[in-house]
Amino acid sequence: MKVRFTRPAQIDLQRIHTYVSDDNPAEASRLIARLIEHARALGRTPHEGRSTDEPNARVIVVPRLRYFIFYAVEGDEVHITHIRHTSRRRPPGWRREAKD
Repeated sequence: MKVRFTRPAQIDLQRIHTYVSDDNPAEASRLIARLIEHARALGRTPHEGRSTDEPNARVIVVPRLRYFIFYAVEGDEVHITHIRHTSRRRPPGWRREAKD
């Protein structure tokens, strides 16, 4: 499957790079490369991630890096929608439905 990075995911990668670059520019580039590598691997195993409480959204945790990669499978493509550190709050507009 083809993997596409949505504009919000591209912005997430930019922000991650900027944040990490303040302390270590070389590490920032390596981190971004590893995140992209993990996201592209979803093209081979698109249902690897677990479902979320959002319709058609799935998530994987990148081992040892502590980042979530959120994505959706649409037709024959995987759309990377967000990349967030595990310590960050949910993006605005995400709802969490109460479970009975």
